[in-house]
Amino acid sequence: MRVTSLTTTLSAEDILHDLKTMVVPKVEGLDFVSVELEDNFIEIIGSFKKIINIPFLARVRIKSVLNNIMTLQIEKVKVLKVGIPRFVLNQVSKSIAAKAEEMGLKYEDRALSISIEEVLMKVPHFHMVVDQFSMENGLLSLKIKGIEADIDALQAESNKDKEAEERLKEEEAAKKLKEFNNKLGLLEKTEDSYSGFREKIIDKVPFSKRNIADYVFILPDLYALAFRLMKDRRVSRRDKILIGVTFGYPLLPFDILSDKIPLLGKLDDLALIFFGANHIMKKIPTPILVKNWQGDMKTLKLLRDNIGTIASFTPAKKLEQFYGIVENSLEKKKPSYLSDESYLISGNEVKPPDLDTIFEPVLKKKEEITFTKNVTE
Repeated sequence: MRVTSLTTTLSAEDILHDLKTMVVPKVEGLDFVSVELEDNFIEIIGSFKKIINIPFLARVRIKSVLNNIMTLQIEKVKVLKVGIPRFVLNQVSKSIAAKAEEMGLKYEDRALSISIEEVLMKVPHFHMVVDQFSMENGLLSLKIKGIEADIDALQAESNKDKEAEERLKEEEAAKKLKEFNNKLGLLEKTEDSYSGFREKIIDKVPFSKRNIADYVFILPDLYALAFRLMKDRRVSRRDKILIGVTFGYPLLPFDILSDKIPLLGKLDDLALIFFGANHIMKKIPTPILVKNWQGDMKTLKLLRDNIGTIASFTPAKKLEQFYGIVENSLEKKKPSYLSDESYLISGNEVKPPDLDTIFEPVLKKKEEITFTKNVTE
């Protein structure tokens, strides 16, 4: 792409924005407060914090733009409202110029010269020439000619930056998952009478049949999990009520819900357990589940990944849809839980939160196991 010429206009606000976005992030403690443009002068007010906050004022005059070189002269600098002597100003200017020479900034005859050509070398596949400038009514106008840009190359560079950014995000996400995994491995599992009973039964099972035994214990493990969650102080009250109803009702020796009751009356015991289990798996924070789950972590992963799909093929789906509306409304008013990582800090009860992200964790037991949400709409 080639453009013969154009005129671009910069306001004081534009220059201030560029200084804040391009210079401030590179110089710790530096900040710019305001910029004023008048009669070929640019006046900048800012501060530099090094132990104490030091305000400063710098006044720069644009002398000329010739052969793509802009010449600036520092007319005045004040620090803490005290004028800087001319000889000190010259020394500071030379020092700054020496450090920034690789950027196209040179000091000569008490003036700073900026080579626009050298500055643009930092921007590949782009070329332009600043022909002249003017300053009027608080606006700096630059006439630019000979603008050339390789759009395809610029797009390729942009794509490279995006790919690098995506890779960085993926690496950071993987690092977080690994840290989460390590913290989960340090959780002290809940021990009660069921723990000993289950261990005794498993010990009697032949080693070659242990994998099958883990699946056979899914329902007892689910009931043990429900019972432990009922006692866990971190579980919300309304979730405890739901757990008590969905896991307790099937144990009753009689049916207290009439078949004539809409929705609930037609639910069988198994569908009610599916609904309760699905709610637990997608609602309760992962560290709380892991701490209270007695079975193998692979089985917990399998259950959490697939219980929603299984429940969607039973009457539990309608109950899930109905309760989901109520649940979403209640969660907006008062969220039940913090982020997953909050429950790895300590085993103490955590206060009700301003809900943040719930992590997708990786569990590690002999091998890494990745948990993923499986929410049935």
